[in-house]
Amino acid sequence: MLPTDTIFKSEECCQKHSSLRCSNYLEGYDCFVVQCDDMYCHTIATNNELCLRQWIVRLISHTYPNSGERMKVSMEMIWDQSDDDLSCFIPVTLQFCYENCCIIYHVTPPHNFPTLSLQNFLSYDSVDFFGFQMLYKVRYLRQRYNLAVKNWFDISCQVFLSAPALLRDNVSVPLPALVSMIFSKVYVKPDDFLQSNWRLSKLSLDKIMFATLDCFFVCQIANLIKFPLPL
Repeated sequence: MLPTDTIFKSEECCQKHSSLRCSNYLEGYDCFVVQCDDMYCHTIATNNELCLRQWIVRLISHTYPNSGERMKVSMEMIWDQSDDDLSCFIPVTLQFCYENCCIIYHVTPPHNFPTLSLQNFLSYDSVDFFGFQMLYKVRYLRQRYNLAVKNWFDISCQVFLSAPALLRDNVSVPLPALVSMIFSKVYVKPDDFLQSNWRLSKLSLDKIMFATLDCFFVCQIANLIKFPLPL
C-alpha cells in the first residue's frame, strides 16, 4: 500500500474539508481523498492519457447496455484565465465524476488534449453527462476536436425542471447556491481562484480540491434527479 499524508485543510470551503494523497510516479498520477463535511470523493489527477483511458474503461465496465439503466457522469472543464494567448484557448483541466470517483485530466502542455480517449466515451449510449454551461462545452468539443457528446444535460436546467419552486423561476443558479440549497453546505471558492496559473506542470493542492468538488457536487445533484428531461 502506498503511504498517504494529509496535504490540505481549511475551514473556508465547507464546515470541514481535507484531502489525503498517495502517488504512483511510474504511472504518472496522484490519488486523493477529498472530504467535505461527511461527503467523500476519491480523485485521480494525471496528465497521462493512458491513465485517463484506463479510468474510462473501468467506468464503462460497470454499465450493462441491455439493462436499460443509465450512468450519470458529471463533466467539467476549467480554462486558464491568466493566459492571454488566444491560440492557447484550450481547457487546462477535464473533470469527470461518477458517484464518488473523480478524475482530473491536466491538459499540459496544451496540445496534450486526450481526443482519442474521449471519442467513444462521450458518445456512449448508456452514459448521460451533466454539467454547467453544457451547450458551450458540447459545441467547443465538436468544433475544435470533432468530438460528439451524445447525451448531455445542463444541471441548472435539470434542477429547475425537477423542482422549479426551489429555484424560484431562476434557471441560472451557480453551483455554490445549489450546494447550499440542496445539501445545506457552504461552498466558497477564493475570488482569484481562476486567475492563477493553471498551466504549471503540477496542479497545486487547492486547485485539486476545488476542481474535484466542482465535479463531485454536480454528480451528486444529478443523482437526485430521477427523470432528466432533454431541452
